[in-house]
Amino acid sequence: MFSHLSIPTVLIGYVALLFSLSVHEASHATAAYLLGVDTARRLGRMSLNPLAHMDLIGTFLFPLLGLF
Repeated sequence: MFSHLSIPTVLIGYVALLFSLSVHEASHATAAYLLGVDTARRLGRMSLNPLAHMDLIGTFLFPLLGLF
């Protein structure tokens, strides 16, 4: 089933996912802030740091489920 996937391929894909997740969520936070909602700024999520945007379900569980 997963014979075509190698560990380097999976790791590169996961790094790309983390990068795109950070840019995507920081863009949401910036747009909300410009429209007058400062919740993301107060929570420290107006950042490109992937650690600020990680959560158990969206960052770890969904990508693992996507492999199956």
